[in-house]
Amino acid sequence: MRWTGWAVLLLCAWLWAAPAGAQALRVELLQSGGGAASPPLSASVLDVGRMDAAGRELVLHPPYLQGSYWLRLTTDRGIAPSEGRVLVLEGAHAIGPVVYFPPAGAVRVVHESGRGGSGLLRRGWVLALPNGWPTGAVAYLRVGGASTEAVRLRFSDVSTLALEQRAQARFFTASFTALMLMALAMLVIGLNFSERLYLGYGAYLVCLALYLMLQSGDAAEMWGLAWLDRTGVLGQWGLATLAVITQLGFTRLFLELPKRLPNGARAVRALQWMHVALLATLLVGGRHVQDWYYLVGNTLLVASVPVVVVLAVWAWRKGATYAGYYLLGWGPLLAMVMTMTGHLLGLFNAPWAEQLLPATAVLESGVLVLAVSRHAANRHRLAVLAREAVERDPLTGAMNAHAFHELLASWQHPGALGSRHYGLLLIDHDDLRQVNARYGRAVGDAVLQQVMGRIRGVLRPDDVVARLEADSFVVVTECSRSDCEQLAYRLSEVVGKRPLRIDGQAIRVTVSIGVAMSRPGDSVAVLLARAERALQGARIAGHGAVGHEPARPAAEPAME
Repeated sequence: MRWTGWAVLLLCAWLWAAPAGAQALRVELLQSGGGAASPPLSASVLDVGRMDAAGRELVLHPPYLQGSYWLRLTTDRGIAPSEGRVLVLEGAHAIGPVVYFPPAGAVRVVHESGRGGSGLLRRGWVLALPNGWPTGAVAYLRVGGASTEAVRLRFSDVSTLALEQRAQARFFTASFTALMLMALAMLVIGLNFSERLYLGYGAYLVCLALYLMLQSGDAAEMWGLAWLDRTGVLGQWGLATLAVITQLGFTRLFLELPKRLPNGARAVRALQWMHVALLATLLVGGRHVQDWYYLVGNTLLVASVPVVVVLAVWAWRKGATYAGYYLLGWGPLLAMVMTMTGHLLGLFNAPWAEQLLPATAVLESGVLVLAVSRHAANRHRLAVLAREAVERDPLTGAMNAHAFHELLASWQHPGALGSRHYGLLLIDHDDLRQVNARYGRAVGDAVLQQVMGRIRGVLRPDDVVARLEADSFVVVTECSRSDCEQLAYRLSEVVGKRPLRIDGQAIRVTVSIGVAMSRPGDSVAVLLARAERALQGARIAGHGAVGHEPARPAAEPAME
């Protein structure tokens, strides 16, 4: 019971002391023309906001206004200059620069951070209190009204703002780096395949990464991006619109809309051209259109998102291969974009959406990069299969001689196959001419096919087998000399041990094999010549024999 009593007393003391540290802030939106040079002495109050808890922020939703409006600020207690407190104003770019009448000090014009204002914030206005806030004093702000985004105010201090800035800098830089690396990968794949799908997605990632970097306020400090940062909000809006344009183009191709949903493809194309027209308006109109551009752009974006989602679901039900990946990747990002758009349009207050946008963008991009990579891998596999159809021997399915020589030329350097040594086994049919003469060419072809089947049954999946001439094959395998020699004996045994059954006839055949090992500096011709000499030795020894090239003396220099 004694411990319980002490706990109750401590809890009461904490509850009693907690409000003492809180700084209540009251903000009144005044019904008065903002064009006046000084605060209005008397004006009706349109709206009131109040912040009662420490660490919280006050949110006001002023109406859209072409001019400016006044805010009147009061506190429930004074702030000493030694506390080092500052007042932080956050909102749309359109509300600044603001005219600040501090509670104790001369009037001043405060510019937004990154645009001539304090460097303590990435975005917003830092309203200093060098003389503190005397008890009962009133502060005024004249802010621009050409924005639908909510206005947020809070108290903070220099050290807290510095920590917030460092954390945001690391976060945005990491997101920018991840997006640019993924963009580079997509652009490389796109250039390799000469495919708009990959190039379009790479362009989208570049636009998104640059937009996030401009949002962070760090672009001015990065080499090559300072000029883009100087474009201000126009550059951000332009990149955002360009990102939407490239994303719509990617969506059209990735969801296979022209093939599966032709009307849906036309709808996406129409949305794309609307955004192109909007971007052209921004490029031509510049600052003359900035007062309404973001309203039209965000409204068009809100209208586009449901169309894209419905088409993605429809394409998925129609059997689009990667529509599931699209929904998985784009779902969270589209939800975040819709939330941020609603925040910018003043429909609700969600400042956290802008902070979570980089993480959501990286997550979405990672999922879709995985899907696009699989798409590219499948395309590469189909291309390889198509190429192999040309490079394969039509009778046995083995690689033809031309393709084999090209492949072996790429393996001239030691270790190119992933190990120190690889062996070449030259295989010759001892009895094929006699079989053709006795049974006919059709039976001879069947013998070749069955012998190839037995050879494949012994080889590993990554071994290469090719047909060089009518009755000779070659095998390339990664192995040591002893392993290659054992493989050669195994192949000779498998082919000659049991007779082949063709059209009810038992035909016994054998093969002679010459084994040669790769050496540093050998050309394809030199390696094949050594294998041919080993095969000649096997032929001299008799049917079914295995010939070996002489082991290389340790002091023998490498062939050039």
